Amino acid sequence: MIAMKTNQYLRIRKSKSDLLQLLYEPNETQTPPPTKIFLLIEGTNISEFVEALLLKNAQRICKISSSKSSLSYVKEQGLLIASLYEDLTNSGEVTELLLPYAKEAEMVITLTVKSKIEYQSENLQNVRDDITFLRGINSQLVHVEELEPPNFVVGVAPGIACWRHNENLAASAYVAYTDNVSLDTLAAKPIIKLLQDLGISCNDTYKPVYRETSHLYM
Repeated sequence: MIAMKTNQYLRIRKSKSDLLQLLYEPNETQTPPPTKIFLLIEGTNISEFVEALLLKNAQRICKISSSKSSLSYVKEQGLLIASLYEDLTNSGEVTELLLPYAKEAEMVITLTVKSKIEYQSENLQNVRDDITFLRGINSQLVHVEELEPPNFVVGVAPGIACWRHNENLAASAYVAYTDNVSLDTLAAKPIIKLLQDLGISCNDTYKPVYRETSHLYM
């Protein structure tokens, strides 16, 4: 797990009112539900993607205060889904809030969505024409290449995966490097295939809400 960094153990003294909290939905219990897979997806603009692709039959458990992040549960699949807005200033605090759920899950799978310009390699020409490509850490899939140095990932998702690894619990981490971190139909295709290959039920395609500034590929 040398390719993951986390500030989950760095603490900044805050007043009680400034601390992040899990804001539970009415009638939701704070006890983690039976979880086969705890899936964490983190990025700067992934909430719409997660909502459309994975949450059709999900029940919202809670939101995270002062954050665009949330936790939902698909009971039929035993699938717990964290949609995480990337905010490195609070990642350690959010990681600690989610640890009780990470402890109880049979398997943790994390996905971090990053801009392709952050990827470093001596063979950049091999991925130059890919709108989105994947790398893994302890990948379950032979066709996903391992993330190579000097690349690393930070945030809540890799922090949870790193904690699981240190506790000798099952975890795999993935990184999607993409030309479009907002994820349109083309950019989302490799991610959808990844999720399906991992046995996670989701829609076959993703069509985002139209925006005038949508990306075009020539």
